[in-house]
Amino acid sequence: MAIEFPTYNGVEVAALPPPGYEVDFDNRKQQKWLEHILIFCLMSPLALMALLQRFYTKIILSKGLQVDDFFMLLGWVTAILTQALMLTSISKRLFCSHSFEMPLTDYESYALYSYVTAPIYMMCNGFTKLSLLLFYLQISPQTWFRRAVWVSITVVSLSSLIIVCFMFFGCSPLHKAFRPKTEGRCVNAGIFYMATAASNIVTDVILFVLPIPMVYSLRMPRIQKFGAMMVFGIGSITIGTSVVRLALLPVVLKSPDPSWDGCPADVWTFVEANLFIICGSMPTLRKFFKHLMPRLMGSSGQSSSYRNPASPGPSNSGNMISRLRHKRKSYAQFASDGEENEMQDFSGGDTTKKQRSVTVTTADQSQVPGDNQSDEGAILQTKSFTLQYN
Repeated sequence: MAIEFPTYNGVEVAALPPPGYEVDFDNRKQQKWLEHILIFCLMSPLALMALLQRFYTKIILSKGLQVDDFFMLLGWVTAILTQALMLTSISKRLFCSHSFEMPLTDYESYALYSYVTAPIYMMCNGFTKLSLLLFYLQISPQTWFRRAVWVSITVVSLSSLIIVCFMFFGCSPLHKAFRPKTEGRCVNAGIFYMATAASNIVTDVILFVLPIPMVYSLRMPRIQKFGAMMVFGIGSITIGTSVVRLALLPVVLKSPDPSWDGCPADVWTFVEANLFIICGSMPTLRKFFKHLMPRLMGSSGQSSSYRNPASPGPSNSGNMISRLRHKRKSYAQFASDGEENEMQDFSGGDTTKKQRSVTVTTADQSQVPGDNQSDEGAILQTKSFTLQYN
């Protein structure tokens, strides 16, 4: 037996309008539709450029695409799909319109768009965060850090999977979710929207906090350490967007007009979906700009050591290997993707012209394929040259 709905001026509607409201089915009021369009037009190209920059850097300047890049691509696809579905619904005057100004057939269309869009957006959230966590596995061989990353991967995977499944299978029968006249039961959709926003905040905080101890312990110039912290800090912007969405969603929980009251939170969905891609592609920005503007960006990731040829011997070689291992642990987190060893400039205090023979021993990792974590993976190369200075 089908559930009965009220009628207004002979049209079956999902809910009756408030007293005194003049309903116009052909010209429904909409709110914040322009904000959705502007954010999509401004931020989606930025997200695409960030993704292309990431792929260019990985394919041309580094070792090629890896698993984390595949997950970021899936995140971008689901982000675009989420926004495209919502914009299509807005163009049909479904999203951001009053429920009581829709014929019941249109309200069913709105409910169908919501049913499909919400879990796709949650997939976007999960894919992009898994991409960043998989990238974290590549930047440090420290045992505690890798264990923490794997725990975070498990938390993000399970929370995303559970929420997506409940969103898809939260009604019995399934089509009850978008056909309100069908008899059946549904889990409160607002609770899952709240759960999505809350899980976003928790996982965003984890992604921001996780690399801080590792970066803080690095032995590198302060400016480079600050730059590394900024890369991860900018990614924490999504914490703010998740908090805003969470603050806006309680209005929807008990609202008789969800298509209208949920619209402000949907604006932040657009912002957040694009920020997932932009922030997730930031770790490759330094190498990309260093390729475009090498003089401006300068050098980092130094792993060269200098020794005087007057004191060669096995003990010195052992000390050299030890120093190389130590420096590799300090810098490899941000230079293990194929950056060349760079030499540091030195200047003496003597103003007279002098010459001195110097032997440089460098560690070359490029000849040891697949060895990204072993300290013994470095091959020593010795070069001699004459250093002239004033």
